[in-house]
Amino acid sequence: MQNSGISIIIAKIDKIKTVIKEKINKMSAAHSRQEELECIKQRQLAGNIIIAVLTERITVRKGLLLFPKGFTDPSVHAAWHALCHYEADEDIKAKDLEFNNQQIELLELIAFTFKDGKPLPQNIIEAYKPYYQDDPVSYESGIKGLIKKLLRFINF
Repeated sequence: MQNSGISIIIAKIDKIKTVIKEKINKMSAAHSRQEELECIKQRQLAGNIIIAVLTERITVRKGLLLFPKGFTDPSVHAAWHALCHYEADEDIKAKDLEFNNQQIELLELIAFTFKDGKPLPQNIIEAYKPYYQDDPVSYESGIKGLIKKLLRFINF
């Protein structure tokens, strides 16, 4: 008799565990979907910023400042670096028209890929990964991080 009582309790505990796991899975799926929607929104914003830069409605520096804050999407990260390189290579672009055209084509590709919220091809993401360590977006928060960002931004 005690054995069957324990069996019933164990069965109920197992049922509760199953229900809890299902709820956690549903919540996790909803969270993942929310993260994906946020990435899509950030990509679209980044694409619009790049188009504004290419059409000279805003400067590159203004565009970099307008980029989404706290992004974790590797596609947005790569786009941010592509825009940094576009500004940093100003002297090379002035001398080499082919190099200039290649940078513009890359930024156009990024902008049009982001228009639909799609991620960038992996080869583009990988091309900019070496620069992530020096990324001013990832500096620590607080006054020390702010000073580092400002010094980096004005090229000290």
